[in-house]
Amino acid sequence: MTDLLPLDPGISIGGHYITGALISRGGFGAVYQGIDTGEGNQACAIKETYDVTPAARRQALMEAAILFTIRSRHLPQVYDAFEANGRFYLVMQFIEGQTLLQLVKQRGAPCSEQEVLPWLLPVMYVLQELHSRNPAVIHRDIKPGNIILTPDHTAVLVDFGLTKLYDPDSDTQTMVRAVSEGFSPVEQYIGKTSPQSDIYALAATIYFLLTLRIPPTGISRSVRDELIAPRALNPALSPNIERVLLKALSMDSDQRYRSMDEFAQALQNPGFTAYADPTIASYSSRLGPAYTPTERAQVQSQPSSAGGRSIPRPAPTQVAPARRPSHPPLYPLVPANSPALPQSPARVPQNLQPLPSPFSKGCLWGLLQGVLSALLVIAMKKEVYFYVAVVEGLLFYLVAGFFTMRKGGRSSRGAWAGFWAGIVSTLVFWIVLAAGIVIQLMQRIRIDAASLQSPGALSHELLAVVPAFLNHPATQATGTSLTIFLVSGLLCAIGFGWLGGTLGTLRYRAKMQRKSYP
Repeated sequence: MTDLLPLDPGISIGGHYITGALISRGGFGAVYQGIDTGEGNQACAIKETYDVTPAARRQALMEAAILFTIRSRHLPQVYDAFEANGRFYLVMQFIEGQTLLQLVKQRGAPCSEQEVLPWLLPVMYVLQELHSRNPAVIHRDIKPGNIILTPDHTAVLVDFGLTKLYDPDSDTQTMVRAVSEGFSPVEQYIGKTSPQSDIYALAATIYFLLTLRIPPTGISRSVRDELIAPRALNPALSPNIERVLLKALSMDSDQRYRSMDEFAQALQNPGFTAYADPTIASYSSRLGPAYTPTERAQVQSQPSSAGGRSIPRPAPTQVAPARRPSHPPLYPLVPANSPALPQSPARVPQNLQPLPSPFSKGCLWGLLQGVLSALLVIAMKKEVYFYVAVVEGLLFYLVAGFFTMRKGGRSSRGAWAGFWAGIVSTLVFWIVLAAGIVIQLMQRIRIDAASLQSPGALSHELLAVVPAFLNHPATQATGTSLTIFLVSGLLCAIGFGWLGGTLGTLRYRAKMQRKSYP
């Protein structure tokens, strides 16, 4: 396992991918916004897997294979897969929108079943196709946080990192037993999952969206089942959806629906007449075309390689042709390097701005520091103010590193900001100091013109305007001593710039951590 710190924005990986803001992060990896410079700065999502052991690598390749061999607007498309810097990366379609978990938190109120069903029925049909493969593909991590709702109300199921291939004739327990409390059935805790496990997880997701209550964990329900009926939490729900959800949330997997398709049909029970209401029918029409049990997500085989790499894939099953939705999908559904189908132009996220330049930030803060320090020693000619100016300079080097790194980047950027701040501040300090001394000297001579008639008067005036620190041995050193003095000052600037950069990095990571775990 490698260092678990997230990547900073602006990092180049895979030759032509640039990382952006952190989207989400967990114990196994992270997902970033990014841009593909090899495809005209096309927006993408970069999924990073920390573990690159053979088992973890096979799991990541399985995720890539599944997503690469099925095409649906309800699944993200995989563009590339590669290994770099001791980590494994998947480059996928960037899905714009918010997760259902974020949506519910933002609303602070439960969703209606007239909203939830048009969102999730198409996802159920995609899962039915995956479950129908041989071997079956089980997602195993369905939850509100893994379903993104796009601006056109299209639900997209993401994060296939826990996917499992299921063969009922030779199924064995899996070593990967990650669970999502409240959304994973009891059998997932022992690694014995089946397509009915996804039915449970999706039913728990619908339960949460309709009631704002996460179901009790599978383990606690196995000891004492305290699941509250949905209508007790939300009386506006129909009796049909309560009955369907309670069956899908059965502790015994054999008591659940036999397939995702049967689950979807039960949710659309013809006996449920609420959809006949004109208001509801009008609302559903605004959300997009209605889905019926005979309408399934269009699934097409894809090439078996991504980004020039061979990816093993499960054997696709034949799916009956389905009628296409009446409106085109909002996002590209084919690999970025496919010449066969044109791609919709993808908008580059606005927050993928260039990082602050160490040179520009260093020069800015060095200029300010040099001017202020020179004015300070000119106005306050005592030697002690020279040391005050030195301390001020160190603080400015610290600030230069901090503002260079506060939006992320490599750790060396702060040191470079301190380096340029030290160079510029030294030059500006002596230029402003010399100009100030000359100006003060001319003013004193003009005020007291008679002093020029007295011997040594000019020397007296010069001593009156020259700061006392210029008589210090350090400022009068020559040769090796002067070189050591200047190099030491530059090293201090670099060190304090690096320290400021470290503080900026810590602030940035804390900010990203708060965004990742709201």
